[in-house]
Amino acid sequence: MPSSPDAFGFFGTLAHGPVLENKCQASASSDLLTLLSAYQKFISEALAIRFTLSDPSSRRTAIENLTGYLNCYRSVALPILEARENSGQENLRSSILEEFFQLLLFPLTEKIRSGHPVALTLGKANSYVSLTFTPRNFSALFENPVPNVHTKDQDFVLGCAMNLSSSIKGQGPSTAQRSTEVVIPAVAIECKTYIERNMLDSCAGTAKRLKSAMPYCLYIVASEYMKMDDAYPELTDIDELFILTKTTNADRLRFRAEGRPPHLICDSLIRDVFEMVSDHLNKIWWSPEDALSRGRVIGRP
Repeated sequence: MPSSPDAFGFFGTLAHGPVLENKCQASASSDLLTLLSAYQKFISEALAIRFTLSDPSSRRTAIENLTGYLNCYRSVALPILEARENSGQENLRSSILEEFFQLLLFPLTEKIRSGHPVALTLGKANSYVSLTFTPRNFSALFENPVPNVHTKDQDFVLGCAMNLSSSIKGQGPSTAQRSTEVVIPAVAIECKTYIERNMLDSCAGTAKRLKSAMPYCLYIVASEYMKMDDAYPELTDIDELFILTKTTNADRLRFRAEGRPPHLICDSLIRDVFEMVSDHLNKIWWSPEDALSRGRVIGRP
C-alpha cells in the first residue's frame, strides 16, 4: 500500500502569521488587511503542496514551488512593512523568514513527531547554552547551590525540549531541588534581513556558546542580503552563511528607493538549506563503537 504524500506544514505557534493578525486587529490599516489576505493565500498554497520526500526530483520541485510562493508574498509584504513607522522594531518583516523555515523543515520531523510530539521543538525557542552555580558561601553550596540555567533566544530551532533537574546528593525533597525546561538544539538558524560585520561577530559568539553545550548542533546564518566586505565566517563555529538573494544590501535599498520589486530569494539556496539539515538529521553524530567500520570517529557538522 503506497504511503501518503509528504507535505510542508507546522505545529505549535507560527512566527509571522499570529503577529500579523494581532496587528490587523489592533489597527484599521488597509495595507495590513491587504497583507493579511496575501499571507493567507501564501499559507494556503504552501500547505497544499504534495511531494515524495524520498524522491529527489519531487522534493526539488516542491521546494521550488514553496520558495516561489514565498517570493510572491514577499513582493506584497516588503513594500508595505518597510514603509511602516518603526518597522525595525516590529516583529513583522523579520519573522517572515523565521516562519518560512518552520514550514520548510516540517517534513523532516515526521518520525520524531509520532514518537515525541511533546518534546519536539520547531520554531523560535530559547536554546540551552550553559549552567552555573552561585551559592552564597561554602555552607550554602550544600544547602542551596543556586543553579542557573542560561539560554539564548534563537530565531529558529529544531530540537528537543527537556527538563533539567538538580538536587543535593543524599537529601530528600527540599528547596534546593530545581527543575528547568530547556531546549537542546539539533539545528539553529539565525535569520537576518542583511548581515554586517557586527552581526557576524554576534552570530559567531552564539555559535560558540551553543556548540560548547551541544557540539552536534548545526548552526546556520540565513541572511537575505550581504552588507560586509572584510569578514572571515569560515574561521568561526558557524557551519554556513547563506545570502539568500545573492545580492548586497546597497542594491536592496536602491531597489526600494526606485520603487522596484524586492530581489527574489534563490530556490537553489533554499534547497541547499533543506538538504544540509536533512543530511545532519539523518547522520550518526557519535558512535565510537562503530568508528572502525565507519572510518570516522568524530561526526560533527
